[in-house]
Amino acid sequence: MTTHQYTSPQQIVSSGKYPFTMGQMRHLLLYRHRNGLHEAVRKIGKRLVLRIDLFDEWIEGQASKHQSPH
Repeated sequence: MTTHQYTSPQQIVSSGKYPFTMGQMRHLLLYRHRNGLHEAVRKIGKRLVLRIDLFDEWIEGQASKHQSPH
C-alpha cells in the first residue's frame, strides 16, 4: 500500500519550500479546475488539503508550459 503525504495550504505557505503567499494559494485553489491543480487537491469536509507529490508535479508542469522554445 502506498502512503501519500498531505498538507494544508497554510502549511505550504509557512514551510518556506514553496514561494507562495496565502493570497496566492487561495487564488490557485479557487481556480484549481481551470489551472489543473484539482488533481492534487483533496476535499475533506470543508477543508482542502494538497497531496504533496502531485503538487510538486503540478509546479514542474507549470514550468514546462511557460518556457519559450529555442
